[in-house]
Amino acid sequence: MKVLADFHYSDFWADPAKQKVPKAWAKLSFEAKKTKLYEYTKQSLQKMIKEGVDIGMVQVGNETTGAFAGETDWAKMSQLFNEGSRAVRETDPGILVALHFTNPETAGRYSFIAETLSKNKVDYDVFASSYYPFWHGTLQNLTSVLKAVSDTYGKKVMVAETSYTYTAEDGDGHENTAPKSGQTLPYPISVQGQADAIRDVMQAVANTGTAGLGVFYWEPAWTPVGPKTQVEKNKVLWDTYGSGWASSYAAEYDPEDAGKWYGGSAVDNQALFDVNGHPLPSLQVFQYAESGHTPKKR
Repeated sequence: MKVLADFHYSDFWADPAKQKVPKAWAKLSFEAKKTKLYEYTKQSLQKMIKEGVDIGMVQVGNETTGAFAGETDWAKMSQLFNEGSRAVRETDPGILVALHFTNPETAGRYSFIAETLSKNKVDYDVFASSYYPFWHGTLQNLTSVLKAVSDTYGKKVMVAETSYTYTAEDGDGHENTAPKSGQTLPYPISVQGQADAIRDVMQAVANTGTAGLGVFYWEPAWTPVGPKTQVEKNKVLWDTYGSGWASSYAAEYDPEDAGKWYGGSAVDNQALFDVNGHPLPSLQVFQYAESGHTPKKR
């Protein structure tokens, strides 16, 4: 099985709200940062390949919708994208290079990004989008904006992140991203609703035509560590053994986000495994999407 290697280029998780430069790069000049990003990417890929990892695609950044590795200027962001891409090309020209963005529901966003990448001569193969049904608009719009990028710039397209709730119950006492007040959840909160949501996102990407590569689910296996009735004990477990995307020690680096929201799982009710780690029937949608499935009559 081929692997998508997703480089965040941050000491902790990167998303539209946080694209903090790695602490070790914080005082570097921009030219030195470019060199470090190139070297880090290439050396990491070489080590993974040496260990037998079959890398089919590399994502240069995660949800870099308006910032990347501490930079917010698109000219500089584009140069950094190209350094990551160069590292991939030199390591193995057969590996696809993906760039990842989000908020497809915002009018004109993806057309602006794709045009900017083209003007800045950014070398990449795949324009990837996040799509969460409770945040990111309609599936028809998702198909439309991805197809426009593909048709205009000749890029492959995919969904790099999606998920849906199978239960409204919180598993560990750490607040979940959904369901929340004000959200519109277009499917039932159930295992079947989760399966339907995944299947429909797959279809939306397929509707872009031959450029549509498929869908990655995030995060299928982020199950809770500790029951929701023992939050304080859970916090000790999370800091000692891990559970979330950061620990309390991250507060020095990122006090506004990692320092507040470390530990726990915000998506345990969107996993493809239950709180005991047992696979949900919705996991089979990936097989059924390829092979088809006719349910038995009862």
